[in-house]
Formats: sequence, structure tokens, C-alpha cells
Amino acid sequence: MRGVIIGLGLLTMTAACAPDASRMPESSYQWQQRQDRIEQDWRASQPAPQTTPAPKDKP
Repeated sequence: MRGVIIGLGLLTMTAACAPDASRMPESSYQWQQRQDRIEQDWRASQPAPQTTPAPKDKP
């Protein structure tokens, strides 16, 4: 029983120290990294453009 209590205490302490994923960045470097990641994710989700050959010029 004592081991369970110690285990729960350690788990609680570890969870309290873990960074919050929903927390906003604090430095300008972190903001830039966040914006770059958002842009990369957005570009990756966009469909590839359809390329069609240019029409031939008539003589």
C-alpha cells in the first residue's frame, strides 16, 4: 500500500512539472518557431497544383 501511495505522489509531481501543450510561447523565437510549424503544416495539407501543358502557339 505504501508503494502505491509513493507511486501516485511521484506521478502527481511529474504531471505537475510537465509542460502544458496549450500554453502560448513566451519568447519571440518560440513564436517564430510556432508560426513556421503552422505554415509548414498548412502547406503540407494543401493539394498539389494541377499542372497542364501550355497550349502550342499557332503559326
